[in-house]
Amino acid sequence: MVRILSVAAVFFTIAFGAQASHICQCLFQDGSHCCASVNNFGAAEDCQVVCVDKKRNKDGVACNAGGKWSHVGGFTVQFREPCQ
Repeated sequence: MVRILSVAAVFFTIAFGAQASHICQCLFQDGSHCCASVNNFGAAEDCQVVCVDKKRNKDGVACNAGGKWSHVGGFTVQFREPCQ
């Protein structure tokens, strides 16, 4: 049992240690959630630059907040509307 927990701990350390180049939550002008952008490849990017022209995936509504963004965790981003 201890060995299984140790293997699981190593697996999660590797999985969360190799984070994406960016995980950004782009916001609307009023500060509410618009969409989340995740990029697993390439160089790290500034979230303000990433969020400038983003739109929500489900309805194409533009965030239109000039790059306004906030931090979001790797677990939480899975439940957010993705960006186009």
